[in-house]
Amino acid sequence: MSDKKHITHFLEPPILTASPFVVGDNQLIVCNGVNPSHELGVLKKDLGYAQVGSTVLATGQPIRSLYHFKQEPGTDKLLATCNDAAGDDDTMLYYSIGGNWTPIGAAETAWNGEENMDIEMESFIKHCFFVGYASTDGFLPVGSLTGTTFSTSENVTNMPQAKYIKRYRDRLYVANCNITATTYPYRVYFSSVPSAGAITWTVASDFIDVDYSDEITGIEQNWDRLVIFTEFSAYMYDQASKKKVWDVGCAGQRTIQNLGATMIFANKDNVYASTGGRPVPIGNNILELLRNSTPSAWRSAVIDEEYNLYLGGTAAVPVTAGGISYVNLMATLNMNTGMWRWREFSDDIYSMAKYTTGGDDFLVLGAADSEIHKKSKYSDTTPISADDGKPINAHWRTKPYDLGDPSVIKKIKKITTYTEFGNNMMIRFRVFNKNREILMPFNDIGVLNKVVNTFEDLKKLEGYFIQIEGRERSDQKAFRFFGFSLEFDLASNK
Repeated sequence: MSDKKHITHFLEPPILTASPFVVGDNQLIVCNGVNPSHELGVLKKDLGYAQVGSTVLATGQPIRSLYHFKQEPGTDKLLATCNDAAGDDDTMLYYSIGGNWTPIGAAETAWNGEENMDIEMESFIKHCFFVGYASTDGFLPVGSLTGTTFSTSENVTNMPQAKYIKRYRDRLYVANCNITATTYPYRVYFSSVPSAGAITWTVASDFIDVDYSDEITGIEQNWDRLVIFTEFSAYMYDQASKKKVWDVGCAGQRTIQNLGATMIFANKDNVYASTGGRPVPIGNNILELLRNSTPSAWRSAVIDEEYNLYLGGTAAVPVTAGGISYVNLMATLNMNTGMWRWREFSDDIYSMAKYTTGGDDFLVLGAADSEIHKKSKYSDTTPISADDGKPINAHWRTKPYDLGDPSVIKKIKKITTYTEFGNNMMIRFRVFNKNREILMPFNDIGVLNKVVNTFEDLKKLEGYFIQIEGRERSDQKAFRFFGFSLEFDLASNK
C-alpha cells in the first residue's frame, strides 16, 4: 500500500538556506513574487504597480528621492527629485497632488550644478526642509518649501548643509554636516524652538558631537529620544544629554523605519528591530540576500505593518542566494506573521516612500527610468497584476522532502495540487540521487488550470529526496495556491 504526504498550508516562515533536516515541511526556501502572509497558509501571487501621473519626469533620469509632504491638515503633496534631462547639471524638484508632475523652477536654480543627489526631506512648521549629498558634488545647498514656493533663506539662514535631517520634539536636527567647506561628519546641529512660526540656527553653540572617529550614517526619533547611528554604534539624545546605547550600527539612513514603537534598520550583518532596548536581529532567514547585495543601494519603507527593504541587483551584478540570481529585488517582512518574502521588480528602484491618500497607505516607487509608481494592494477596487504593463515573475520552492526516511529511495506515484486561478502555473520537481554529486535539474510535471490537478505516470520521479517548485509569469489575476499531496512507495514496498 502506498504512503501519502499532504502539504496543505505554508504557515512556517520562508528561509533561504538551511539543511533539509531542519527546514519545516511547510516552509519555503524560495518565496519570490508570492505572499504567504496575506491569507494565512495560502501562497498568493504579489501584485504589481502603475505609474503615478501622466507626465514622465526628466527623461532617463532616476528618481533619487521621494517624500510625502504633509504641510498641514488638508494640504499635502508628493515630492520627487531627479537630475535634469541632460543628467549632468541640475537637480530638479517636482510635486504632484494626485495627477501630473510639476517642476519647481526655483529649486532647479538653487541646485544648479548639483547632480546625483540623494536628498532627504523633513516636514516642520508648515515647511519642507531639504538636505542631501552626492559623492561628486558634495553637499546640497539647503532650502525650504511651503506650498510651491521654494526658498534658500526662509528658516534656513545659517542652517548647516547636511546628509540627514529629522524633526524631534520641538526642534529640527541635521546630521553629518558641512559649514563653509568644513565637514563635521560626527556632528548634529539643531534649530531653535519655533517662535512666531519661524526657526533660527545658531551654529556656534547649538550642536552635539558623537564618536569623533565614525561618521554618522543616519538619525531617527522614537521613544521620545533622538537616535544617532554610525556604522558600528548608536547614541540616544534627549535634548539634555547623550549616551552611547548600542554597539550595533546602521548601513544608511534609508534603511531606518519606525513601525509604531519598533525601530527597524539594517547593516551589512543583518536587519534589526528595537523597542528601545538592545536591537534584535530579525533578518536571519534572508541573510544570504543581505550579504550578497550592496548596502549603499538599500532603500526602505513601512506600509501596512510590513518593512520593505529594496536590495537591488542588476543583470551584471545580481543578488544571489541558494544558487539563484535576482535583479531589482525587494525583501519584505510582515511584522505580524514574522515572515520574510522577496520580489523582483521590472524596474530598478532608486527611492521609496509611504504615501497616504483616502485614508489608506501605499508604497510609492521611484524608478531608474524617470517614472514614479504606486504599488497595488489586494484591497484595491481593481488590483494591478502587472509591473507597469510587464508580467510579474512568481517562483516558490519547497525543501527537499525525505518523506520519513532519508536513507530509502522513494518512488512518487501521484501528485495532486490545490489552487485557485492557477494561471497555468508550471509545477516542477527534482530528486537527490546518490550517484550524482550535484542536484538534478528541475523537470516539468504539468500546468495548473483547475482547482484540483492530478499528475500521474511520473516516470523520473524517484530518489532519496524529492523537491517541488512552482513557476508562473503573467499579468493575470493573482493565483492562490493552497498546497499539494504526494502519493509514493518506499523502495522496500515496490
